Amino acid sequence: MSHTFRLFILLFLVGSATAQSSLLSESSSRTMSRSELRSEILRGPTSWQENRGMAVTGTRSVPLAFGLSAVVPGAGQVYNGFFIKGGVAIALEAALITGYSVLRSNGLDAETEFQKWAHRSWSPVKYASWINDYADYLRDELGVSISAPPVDLISGIDFTQPDSWSASERAQVDGLISQIHAIEVQAIHPETGARFSHQLPSFADQQYYELIGKYFQFAPGWEDYPEWRDGEGRFTQAIDPELSGPGDTKPNVSTSFYDYASDHGDAQDTLRQASRISMLFFFNHLIAAVDAAVSAKLHNDRLDTRLGLSYDPDGRPVLVTGLVLSF
Repeated sequence: MSHTFRLFILLFLVGSATAQSSLLSESSSRTMSRSELRSEILRGPTSWQENRGMAVTGTRSVPLAFGLSAVVPGAGQVYNGFFIKGGVAIALEAALITGYSVLRSNGLDAETEFQKWAHRSWSPVKYASWINDYADYLRDELGVSISAPPVDLISGIDFTQPDSWSASERAQVDGLISQIHAIEVQAIHPETGARFSHQLPSFADQQYYELIGKYFQFAPGWEDYPEWRDGEGRFTQAIDPELSGPGDTKPNVSTSFYDYASDHGDAQDTLRQASRISMLFFFNHLIAAVDAAVSAKLHNDRLDTRLGLSYDPDGRPVLVTGLVLSF
């Protein structure tokens, strides 16, 4: 964000310098005949740089210049006659819109993909089955008091198509998660003795998609998590997903957990980048508006109308007027 912000500040300064140098090189003053003066008074100031394509036609409205660029960055610059700066602001606005649209679209597409992955490969029922056995493990192997009853496992729910669930199916899933919570609040981590720091969020909540790929506690819900009971019903080391291995690794945590976490993180990073670009819209409009207002004010301060008498070669007095740009 900071690099982009500095870039369009630099572009504005370059545009400003170019436009100002053009104005300096073309500044001049001239006297006008009485007939020209009469036309000037009746019709208003006329261009004295028309042959250069840049008309200095009098004062600029500061509020109008500000408002134009506040609505469309660059419009106020064009109104002031600074076409290069106007083009820079408009081009920057177009680039921001394009960048935001592309990043947001990519982020939303990636978000949809990791949600489908979660629906397909992470099962609340499998997690509930694990937490039932984990409660038995804590009670039987470690003597931890777990008073919550086992979770009633449900079946016949298609977790890959949550949008098609009936109200009854939704209620079953909500009830399943509620029962899971009752055990989670009493469960501990064997290595540290600390209680679980998180509970499974409601199905398909934003936190649901984040936590199942963030905390090892939820690793047993993934389809490739190893079996935590052997053929004789005895607990394997996989009963503890947070068991530490060499180099502080988690040997029981499966590949899907890490791959999903990576994809989820990438999608969220892309959406955050789009959000940061959206903030630059505000700065682009604000900077363009302030620049246009300041340029209009400086233009008005430099423009000075002078009226006086001069003499023609025959010595006769002549009324003259001139527009003088002073720097």
